[in-house]
Amino acid sequence: MTNLIDLSAVETAALIQRREVSVTEVTKAHLARVATVEPGLNALVEPLVEAALADAVAKDADRPDELPPFWGVPITVKINVDYEGLPNSNGIPALNQQPSPGDSSVVANLKAAGAVVIGRTSTPEFSLRWFTSNPIYGTTLNPWDKALTPGGSSGGAAAAVASGMGCLAHGNDLGGSLRYPAYACGLATLKPSTGRVPAYNPGAPAERAATLQAFSVQGVIARTVTDVQAALPALSRGDWRDPNWRQAPADWLRPKRVGVCVDPFGDGVDSEVAEAVMAGAEAAKLAGYEVVEIMPPRAAEAGVTWGELLNAETEVTFLDTICEFGSDGIQRVAQGFADAFGKPDRAELVLAQARRITLMREWAGMFQQVDALILPVSSKVPFRNDQDFLEPETLQDIIAAQRVLCIINLLGLPAAAVRTTDARPVPLGVQIVGPMMGDEACLEVATGIEAVLGFDLGPILPRG
Repeated sequence: MTNLIDLSAVETAALIQRREVSVTEVTKAHLARVATVEPGLNALVEPLVEAALADAVAKDADRPDELPPFWGVPITVKINVDYEGLPNSNGIPALNQQPSPGDSSVVANLKAAGAVVIGRTSTPEFSLRWFTSNPIYGTTLNPWDKALTPGGSSGGAAAAVASGMGCLAHGNDLGGSLRYPAYACGLATLKPSTGRVPAYNPGAPAERAATLQAFSVQGVIARTVTDVQAALPALSRGDWRDPNWRQAPADWLRPKRVGVCVDPFGDGVDSEVAEAVMAGAEAAKLAGYEVVEIMPPRAAEAGVTWGELLNAETEVTFLDTICEFGSDGIQRVAQGFADAFGKPDRAELVLAQARRITLMREWAGMFQQVDALILPVSSKVPFRNDQDFLEPETLQDIIAAQRVLCIINLLGLPAAAVRTTDARPVPLGVQIVGPMMGDEACLEVATGIEAVLGFDLGPILPRG
């Protein structure tokens, strides 16, 4: 039989559906993979061996006639959402104590879909970096090349699924935290439209402030776009506890015309990044799409607006917590964001909020011309691991490179990430952005690109 950890989530679910393999066999295979590769990665930092095996045995003993879509499929969950009985530390030692009183919306939805949670994955402190290390679990490594970042803040999720520890990895995205780890580890993901996937943590001491509600989304990282596509309906199941949840449209426009932009800010991208974008555009053509060059409106202004709004909210809601409980490194990063975008006063905040609506309207106008847009994920190839901590003089360059991620969160738009080159040491890819609630259109274009390119998307053994 094929090695079970080599199979995608969709393939694994199909085998279980046909009774060709038991949930227990699949779970044991993935837990064995954890035992083999995890001691060196710091990715799946909280294995749930006993709970996962008990869940698997129970599923085999009490199998319903009609199986949920991911019945028995092994997954991981990031440590920055509530998981009943375990602390939501968010990478902060002081918060790694109190057990969560219940499951977050996204965890509840994944469990309802039949998934078996085999462990929880690491995140940086406060989930506020494009790198993944924290004082609790240390530094997460990239399985392709341990000298490079696995991305952040869902770097543990990406490193885990890339190396075969689970078929799907939960993550979230405030400024690229799903897409950048997917890019850094040669994987696929979807940053859903704002409100598409419900978000609620029952143990949260207070409601999230407006910017976090508008910018942050929940999703999954996988080795194939097909798996991400299959997971979206399960993730999108409504939860009354999130009043911002929006039901998926009954009909959606199948994309025909796809825009492409190599350098949306006009200040240069790495040659490898340009190659990845053009490879994605060529694959989209071969997949049957009309591809046209287009410059998205006011990208630089959108990048600044994202930073202004985030800084204003950080200043009010949790900068004191960062100063009290955060490491020196994360405090320097917070100051770096303040240096990059400033700390807007009340009048500037009001103007930035209004400007966001104008930018959303102008991008919506662009999507009257194209059905989706191929963009870089970052203007740079993946950074050195913990570069923001170890080389603080490069922080402003890092922030500038990631603006193409952040503007999508500002606008609330969906964006799929897909691999487009087999570059080394890490294969690179692109993000495909769509109009609001056009998640399926993004995924359809990404699926077409993935099918044309035909890369080996199986798990890898950690290298370097």
